Amino acid sequence: MARLLRRPETRWGLPRHGLLARLLRGPVRRAVSPWLQGRLARAGREVQHWRLGRLRLRIDPGVFPPGPTLSSAMFVRWLLSPDGPGPWPGRRVLDMGCGSGVIGLALAQAGAQVLASDINPGAVANAAANAQANGLQLTVVLADMLAGIQTSALDCVLITPPYYPRTPRSMPERAWFCGQGFEYFHALFPQLAALDLGRTEVLMIVSEDCDEEGIRHVARTHGLDLQLRGAGQAWLEWNAFLRVVPATGDAR
Repeated sequence: MARLLRRPETRWGLPRHGLLARLLRGPVRRAVSPWLQGRLARAGREVQHWRLGRLRLRIDPGVFPPGPTLSSAMFVRWLLSPDGPGPWPGRRVLDMGCGSGVIGLALAQAGAQVLASDINPGAVANAAANAQANGLQLTVVLADMLAGIQTSALDCVLITPPYYPRTPRSMPERAWFCGQGFEYFHALFPQLAALDLGRTEVLMIVSEDCDEEGIRHVARTHGLDLQLRGAGQAWLEWNAFLRVVPATGDAR
């Protein structure tokens, strides 16, 4: 019990869980896990339908489903909140790893000029179809991270990265797994370091349960650091909204 009562160090600088949440976190996660895995498995085989505010989305098989994990909705709500990085009208935004397009479409509704990209051809087609179905302007391209993207024209880059350290075995798994040695981040951070981060804001969402030490180490290897800009909680799990910034001498 002493271990449960101790206030552990939090990750990413997120708020600490209270005692009740710390007691319930393990049992709730174990109970929810089979349901969540079932939802994700069905999402890989079947067409899903999902709503967020006025958006009505179709999620095609093999495309990252925004519904079960709630992280996409949480990111959107923060981006559009008074505490978020808006206002959005007229801002030129890249939604990197767009999946079904939910984040880019929500910002397009808010007045942003959005370019959405994904390495998954199925996601590119799905996001374009959702833009048309919702009557929104969204430019969608097939791209691996920033390759082929005119970054000088961007005011903001939004990233929902894969962050679990396992080697993906399929295209859909690339939305979840960043590689056993954090290969995704080793490829991403040099591209972000080449941006003018004083002008182009780069934001990403991660779970408190991912490997903060491993991801920060990769970022600092490439002269970057990750600053907490905001947070959201669902299912007793905090999600961090991070800004990518140049590392200071101490961080390096």
